[in-house]
Amino acid sequence: MKTMSTGLIIVLVIVVLLGGYLIFSIASYKKVLKQSEEEASENLIHLNDKNFSAVISRGISLVDFWAAWCKPCVFLAPIINQLADEYGDKVNVGKFDVEASKRIPSRLKIMSIPTVIIFKNGKEVQRFVGVKSYNVYKKALEKLLN
Repeated sequence: MKTMSTGLIIVLVIVVLLGGYLIFSIASYKKVLKQSEEEASENLIHLNDKNFSAVISRGISLVDFWAAWCKPCVFLAPIINQLADEYGDKVNVGKFDVEASKRIPSRLKIMSIPTVIIFKNGKEVQRFVGVKSYNVYKKALEKLLN
């Protein structure tokens, strides 16, 4: 009987610790997400099903398909913001929330996020799935701009 109560106490302690860790993780993630949104570049275009085609139809566009619950997407956000700051006058740099608008991601067969697609005059020219470095995106954009 004493062994059973000791085992129960150990299980309860583990549950409490895991619960605390989960709460801490969620709070930390929300803080990073909020900070990422606050630091968004003024050159960043927020895309949706309504404005997507009009934006990508002209010139070169780099579009980050993301969702708020996606941790890799949150880690990619500063890179996208930096690209918007650096290339905003030459390239349409935008973010498309796949949870808020689903028609375009479905049409483009976006299966996982983050996915970054570069378009030229409305046509897809390059697709990156997963988080890539700033230099990978920069190199792709420079190739199209030169």
